[in-house]
Amino acid sequence: MVVDKDFPDYIIQLRQLELADYEDLMGSMKKAYSSMGGGVWQKATINNLLQKFPEGQICILVNDKVVACALSLIVDYKKFGDKHTYEQITGNYTFNTHFSKGDVLYGIDIFVDPEYQGLRLGRRLYDARKQLCENLNLRAIVAGGRIPGYNDYHELMTPVEYIAKVKQKEIFDPILTFQISNDFHIRKILDNYLPYDNESKSYATLIEWLNVYYEDKPQLIGRSSVVRIGVVQWQMRNTASVDAMFDQIEFYVDAVSGYKSDFILFP
Repeated sequence: MVVDKDFPDYIIQLRQLELADYEDLMGSMKKAYSSMGGGVWQKATINNLLQKFPEGQICILVNDKVVACALSLIVDYKKFGDKHTYEQITGNYTFNTHFSKGDVLYGIDIFVDPEYQGLRLGRRLYDARKQLCENLNLRAIVAGGRIPGYNDYHELMTPVEYIAKVKQKEIFDPILTFQISNDFHIRKILDNYLPYDNESKSYATLIEWLNVYYEDKPQLIGRSSVVRIGVVQWQMRNTASVDAMFDQIEFYVDAVSGYKSDFILFP
């Protein structure tokens, strides 16, 4: 808990979200998403998320009230790739896509109560996510970012042109401009990512922040995710020699493994 010298009237605390915060969370979310109908996460949904990945859910309290929040999952990114929708990445809002041994911290929501904008709360949340990504040794943070400013330009230019102008600082977008200033780069433009996001015309930017401290997890040489097992009922019979016995063994090994083996008998 800190008192920011730039904002002495506010006591600002960043911590993990708790289910007891739900009433504050709901009120702040309604105001943050008023332009999208004021939709909120249900309490049971937040509880499910907290059960799956409590350390990934971060909130900020100002004078003991939750006014900003960032929600995240860990995913095995290669299962989804760059072309996915919000429903797919969240498992149709069940969060069953969370995989603790995955390689990417995926941001599924971040918002700040409009009454508390200007306190640099969004930057604090992004910094906390980056710290979490580093602490968990995850390769990157990835998220689908809204581009609400596109609503004013969609009749004048394509999403590609709009994003280019935002990157060149010719146009200000309240979300994308902030993400770029926080060291995120754009991997791809996603169509129909959030079908109900009318301000963004259902488009989103697939953004990424790379963890430069990431250390690839060591893999055992020759490790395979598939193990083939062969069972042979050995016929009780005499063999002419030890070499003949090993010829039979080699035959069965080759049959199970699918390739020619070099079976060597050491004296």
